[in-house]
Amino acid sequence: MNAMRRWAPRVLVGAALAILALAAALAVLPARWLITLLPADAPLAIVDASGTVWAGTALVALGPPGARTTLPDPIRWQTGWDAGLRALVHHPWLECSQLAIRAGWSGLGLGPCQVRLPAETLATLGAPLNTLKPSGTLRASWPGLRLPYRGGVPSGQLVTLDWTLAGSALSPVRPLGDYRVQMTGDNGAAHVSIATLRGVLQVQGEGSFSPTAAARFSGRAGPAPGTPDTTIMSLQGLLSAIGRRSGDETLFQFGR
Repeated sequence: MNAMRRWAPRVLVGAALAILALAAALAVLPARWLITLLPADAPLAIVDASGTVWAGTALVALGPPGARTTLPDPIRWQTGWDAGLRALVHHPWLECSQLAIRAGWSGLGLGPCQVRLPAETLATLGAPLNTLKPSGTLRASWPGLRLPYRGGVPSGQLVTLDWTLAGSALSPVRPLGDYRVQMTGDNGAAHVSIATLRGVLQVQGEGSFSPTAAARFSGRAGPAPGTPDTTIMSLQGLLSAIGRRSGDETLFQFGR
């Protein structure tokens, strides 16, 4: 018993020193360590990073392995502690001054924000977008979100994506139109819909996905009523590439 009393202070001091050494090591953990976190087959990869995991910069590449495209501007982040682990992310595409990401015990918090980027970026995600070679402007926005680690997709409005002045290398028609994609959560699943705001090419569709079920989406595309014959002819190559033709329309489907 006396021996235990003599050793107890030494054990406590040793544990405290080990904790301090671990904290010091984590404080200078290089940002390049983040490169190994993403799976090799992920559609996004960190190709270069500098600084530490707590404050640094990194270049991000989009696309499948072997065909990725590096984005021109690096992201910057700064991590701190504010009632939990919080990261502030900066990038020129963010229309909010900074994107706040907070990690909690039950889920990940995402601050409200908007991101604006060229539609050409979609081509980096691989087929079939690299064949369509889209152009125009994308703007995605979302409210403050709480994404649980378990339990599926949160309920309510998730993301709204607007594609304006849309175009494709498969058609000389410019612009094709303006389109909106909305994603909402309900009963643990995400429901996705696409609608045409205006334009000569009408597109509509809907689908859903969840962590426990395969994604599915189906829709149709075709010329707007009253579209001149010459314009309809100019849309044929694009419509044929999107999916299966049915009269003047094209039917497309992903998943089951």
